[in-house]
This record gives sequence, structure tokens and C-alpha cells, in this order.
Amino acid sequence: MHFIVACFVEITDMCTIGQVQINNEVHKCASRSRVKGRMANIAWVAERAISLLKRKLGMGAMDVKEALEDKYKIQINYQTAWYERQRAADKLFGKWDDSIDLLYRFKAEVELRSPGSVVEIDTVEIGGQHHFSKKICAFKDSIEGFLGGCRPYISIDSTALNGQWNGHMPAAIALDGHNWMFPLAFGFFESETKENRIWFMEQLGKAIGVLPRLAICTDACKGLESAVKEVFPWAEQRECFRHLMENMKKNFTGGVCNKYVACN
Repeated sequence: MHFIVACFVEITDMCTIGQVQINNEVHKCASRSRVKGRMANIAWVAERAISLLKRKLGMGAMDVKEALEDKYKIQINYQTAWYERQRAADKLFGKWDDSIDLLYRFKAEVELRSPGSVVEIDTVEIGGQHHFSKKICAFKDSIEGFLGGCRPYISIDSTALNGQWNGHMPAAIALDGHNWMFPLAFGFFESETKENRIWFMEQLGKAIGVLPRLAICTDACKGLESAVKEVFPWAEQRECFRHLMENMKKNFTGGVCNKYVACN
């Protein structure tokens, strides 16, 4: 480690003239160890992690660790970086548990600001306590936009959520007059069971009402198709072409099948 030594060679009434030299000797005083030990403590990492997350929300613990080590030339334990990245995220966005507790406030605020919106929350009782189970949200503008400006067509599917909270996010998407995707409703449930799918469909049915003409497109999942048939028995059922081709490739290969897959 190099240290700079300033050697003053002349002092006058107007200015000070100096010469800067580099000391190549190993520095062993106590201040060097204090910098490494005290600067990289928990509070120090958390404070700087906040500024990093403000600039880039998706930074993980390893990203925070590498950014701080590169900037300050110090070493940070990964566990420290992980805990303090989480603490910084809690200060910026609030805690995960708190966000679940605020769901009913979210429901009340949406219904106050946008009357006609559908926000339903379902809970289960475990050990004498009520726990969040599933929800659906369809804003008034989305409902009116679908009924007034979209085709009588809805595509329904769900995607798996990975991270601190696992589960599935179902969504209902419509098509407008330009064939652009139009968001209608979204929700959350723990798993893709028939009960959860039917509950989501029932709440969606309350939002859009009974339509004389309606086509609902799903993947090849039998459970989802049966849920659609139970809640929307009059609707025409369609199957996603991509899922149809993926299932076809499992059983048939070569010849004309490859041409269909290429078109997909």
C-alpha cells in the first residue's frame, strides 16, 4: 500500500511550496485495520445499499456486495450484504408481511377512487387465525374498456411466482380492435387447483356479467378447461396454438409436423 508524504521545502509570506513523495513501505498503524472493520459494518452497508437500490431496483445481494467492494476497495461478507440489502429494501418499499396486511386498505382505496372496480380477497382459517389465500383485481376502466371496445374474447392463464413468496398469478387478457392485448383482470392464488381456478372465474364473471357471445382461450390444462366450462358454460372454448403445438411435438415428429412447428 502506498502513502503520500508531503515535504515542505520553502515557506514565504505569499504561499507554501511543497514536494509530494510516495512511501512504498508497508503501513501497519491501527487506523488501517479500523477502516476495514468499522466501515463495512451492518449500518454502513445498509445505508449505501439504499442508494444503490434507488438507482437499480432489481439489484440482488451479490450485486450490492460487488458494487460496494469495487467502489470502496473493501471486503464484505455475503451474509452481511444479504441481510442489509433486505433491510434497505424494507426501508424503501416496506416489509412483505406489511404489504399483505394492507391488502384490505388497497381494496378500500381502489373502490373509493374507482367505483365499479372489482377487488375481492379470500382468506383461510388456520389454527384459529385468518391467513391470506387469494385475490383478484379488475379496475373499472379495464372492465368498461373490455365491454365497450374489445372483442368478446378472453385469454386466461397463470404464471408461477418465484422468490420470497411462491404462488401463481392468474391473468385475463382481452383483444381490442387493433388486435393489441388489453389487460382485464389479474390475481394471486397459492396453487393451480380447481377450486382456485373456479373462484377466479366466478369473480371475473361478476365483473363482466353475462355476455351473449364470448370465447375463452386457455392452454391445454384440463383443470382450467373444466373450470371455464363450469363458470361459463355458454362460452366457446379455444385452445392456445402454441400450447397445442408443444403438446403435438411430444407425440409426433417429422414430416408435416415440423412445418407446423416452424410456422408457430
